[in-house]
Amino acid sequence: MFYFLSKTAGYFLTPAGWLLASLIGALIFPTYRRRLLLVSLGLFWLLGNSFLVNELAGLWEMTGNEQPAPRLSTDTTQTVAVVLTGGLTNTQVRVTPARPMLALQADRLGQALFLYKTGRVQKILISGGSTNLFFMKAEGLHEGMEGMRFLHLAGVPTRDMIWETYSRNTHENALFSARVLRQTFHTDRCVLVTSAFHLRRATACFAKAGVKAVPFPAAFIHEPRQFTLADLLVPHEEALTDAMHLLREVFGYVSYTVAGYI
Repeated sequence: MFYFLSKTAGYFLTPAGWLLASLIGALIFPTYRRRLLLVSLGLFWLLGNSFLVNELAGLWEMTGNEQPAPRLSTDTTQTVAVVLTGGLTNTQVRVTPARPMLALQADRLGQALFLYKTGRVQKILISGGSTNLFFMKAEGLHEGMEGMRFLHLAGVPTRDMIWETYSRNTHENALFSARVLRQTFHTDRCVLVTSAFHLRRATACFAKAGVKAVPFPAAFIHEPRQFTLADLLVPHEEALTDAMHLLREVFGYVSYTVAGYI
């Protein structure tokens, strides 16, 4: 039940959804039309304000101050990077020749590749299966496969990659990844690679599962602060998208706390 509610609630935590609700309310309730139109304008300005959304991202995103160092030549232990799926590739587009098509959160794959190529990790575990909800795209399973294809094309041997296909959310990412880490790699440690806005909840889930995860952020929303008139006054569509990610993630963190997952 929690899985269903957590996935469906995300559809109502979007700037577009709130704007649509307030505008429909203005049409249905003429008495409150003026107030609801003002609410709509306020939401559009607040959630589309690049400066404010950037400040929120700076407060929420983890920067990962503890950086994994390259392995010494005398060290025989293997360090594993755990990469969480979710927006890594676009599996809906069919192209010729067939090849992985990267999506908005594909920087997670890029950061895992950096860790591998610089010797900071020796194995890569991609964690994420497919959803079984009828109203959502069942592309998670294909996403993990495409992610492995991309890493292989970039020079990572298949023997150094493993794919966990059972998890459907961050809580299950942690549980099933912990099982693979212990059974396959005999360790309770990893380098955790996911988007910076998602890293706070993911790290807490892995800690709850008994895994010491070194956070390694990807796909930052936050950028250096700039005081420009356009960012302060004019709403931007990119800010609306960033606000959606942050609002959903804050809701996810709170709901996971209530559920006891973190």
